[in-house]
Amino acid sequence: MSSDAEVINSQAERTIRAIFEHAARISREQKIEELVRLNADFARDLIGADRCSLWLIDTAKDELWTKIAHGVAPLHIPMGQGLIGACVRDNQVLLVNNAAEESRLLRKVDASSGYRTEQVLCVPLRAEGEVIGGLQLLNKPTGFTETDAGLLGLLAHFAASAIDSERLRQEAEGARLMKHELDLAHEVQARMLPDQPTGLDRLECVGFCRPARSIGGDYYDLIPFSDGQFALTLGDVAGKGIPAAVMMASIQTLLRSLLKRGVNDLAAVLTALNDSLVESSKPGRFSTLLCGVISSDRKLFSYANAGHIPPLLMHADGRLERLLEADCPVAVMPSMSYHQATAALEPGDTLVIVSDGIVEARNREGDFWDEAEIDRVLLAHREAPLQQLPELLCAAVDNFAAGAAQHDDMTVVAVRIGSQG
Repeated sequence: MSSDAEVINSQAERTIRAIFEHAARISREQKIEELVRLNADFARDLIGADRCSLWLIDTAKDELWTKIAHGVAPLHIPMGQGLIGACVRDNQVLLVNNAAEESRLLRKVDASSGYRTEQVLCVPLRAEGEVIGGLQLLNKPTGFTETDAGLLGLLAHFAASAIDSERLRQEAEGARLMKHELDLAHEVQARMLPDQPTGLDRLECVGFCRPARSIGGDYYDLIPFSDGQFALTLGDVAGKGIPAAVMMASIQTLLRSLLKRGVNDLAAVLTALNDSLVESSKPGRFSTLLCGVISSDRKLFSYANAGHIPPLLMHADGRLERLLEADCPVAVMPSMSYHQATAALEPGDTLVIVSDGIVEARNREGDFWDEAEIDRVLLAHREAPLQQLPELLCAAVDNFAAGAAQHDDMTVVAVRIGSQG
């Protein structure tokens, strides 16, 4: 790897780590004012700006006001004025690296404070599809970039969520707040699930997740590599709600970064992931995880299993094989050793991985679904298109549950090896 690539990877890893630690920190903070301050300070420091301000809309007065502003007293400006006003009014990101030539700059603020604005980056704050304000950074010596805008947009999502939670607490009962938090957790989970890769050489794949009402932390990923290898992951974070969803999103981001640095040693990937999580996550939070790679010649499946349900390999001739090698879940304790195992693949083989929402489904009497039923469903539908397998499994679970509530996410990842073209 070139030195430039190493620097980029190092910077990306530091950024991911910083965002993960920030997400963990704000998940523990209960005071809204402190949450807003933490988000503003982190946005300024992560991007390397001099100041940050968070502006909210006051519809009654038709103005914007600062919930927090570094270096100045609280500010109030008419709606639509200044760069932040244009950002909020038009619901768009504004990036200005030469403020001296920007006609929309609100120069009276500089004149009254003695500050000199040279660069500005503004992003809208959105909650439930509505713009509620904006986040503004001032003065970065090297100038703001599109990457900075993307990072600030992510942090604006955290900030808007915190502010909207405050609004809900002020105007609604606890049930409505709970619904909002579940919707937010669903949104985080849905945003992190990947698109279905297509056009793969001698390989079909499908990923499917049906969230429960009391959302868990299931996550999966499907990653094709330029050399023909294909990585797949499926994990389940312990717990429910926003903390589980935040940890799920953080694990998936860090895991994808680690896999893109190399997939030859999956044990080392899980060890590095585990060490990062132990350092950054709250005690009691952990995740099961299956991480695997299919070779470019489609003859070998390499995998490392951190306490997840064993994958099921259905061979083309109908033989079923459970891949039983497994270690401890990630984020339980530091300095864990993980192991990589392999399984031979042949054309027509189908690999299926499920979450415990499938194997631990219950009916109205509280009876658990028999895990052997997975074997029956797969064998009964050996010739079915791969894209139908997740729905067939979930339909079998629903038939057993007979109307009982779904208590955990149901997630299925499946791949089928094609024949040599």
